[in-house]
Amino acid sequence: MSNYANLPAPTPEGGLSRYMQEIRKFPMLDPEEEYMLAKRWVEEQDTQAAHKMVTSHLRLAAKIAMGYRGYGLPQAEVISEANVGLMQAVKRF
Repeated sequence: MSNYANLPAPTPEGGLSRYMQEIRKFPMLDPEEEYMLAKRWVEEQDTQAAHKMVTSHLRLAAKIAMGYRGYGLPQAEVISEANVGLMQAVKRF
């Protein structure tokens, strides 16, 4: 899963809006495609399949992370942790 180093990450310099624009570039998956990617990951440890599953859910992770505004945590850090959670979820799947 070394492809994860290439994922966009929210940074104080780049700004949250730029990050949100970057993650919109990744297409959402239809259920059949998601199933096939998950199957490839489980059966073949296909890192490209895992990468595509993670990138297709970055918007969801960011949206959930936005729900934690007002807790005194930097939004970029919360989104980064959500992204780590996505990667861990795929790895444990």
